[in-house]
Amino acid sequence: MNEEMEGKRASRRRWERLKMASGITAVAFAVTLAIVVGNRLSEEALSVLVGVACGVGAAIPTSLIIVAVTRRQENRDRYHQSPHPTASSSAYPPVIVVAPPGSQQHNEHWRALPSSFSSSGAPSRRRFTVVGEPPTESDEHEDNGWW
Repeated sequence: MNEEMEGKRASRRRWERLKMASGITAVAFAVTLAIVVGNRLSEEALSVLVGVACGVGAAIPTSLIIVAVTRRQENRDRYHQSPHPTASSSAYPPVIVVAPPGSQQHNEHWRALPSSFSSSGAPSRRRFTVVGEPPTESDEHEDNGWW
């Protein structure tokens, strides 16, 4: 039993060392990158970069305040709720389905495809009109093609 606990402690220590080494490496990389970028950018570009960093820095506390207030309000709402839900709060709202006028709802007449593709006849010719252009000859004369 002691050997298992010592093994777990050793594993935790290794994990903590790995986390510490990873953190130090990330900070060193960020500082090196900042120095290299800072030396190569012009003053205007650095000004923009500093402005973006300040904007992000100002947005983080604001976001945290919004999250804290929202969570506090949710907790207050949970605390004040009654333990037994009422009939009006647990029931779903009524659903009313209205069929369009003139539609038939008989299963025997139901078709999977629109009427233009059914076996009752050939599909009708589709007509397209481009707004702003004069009618063409194909618009004036009906041909028996699909399109």
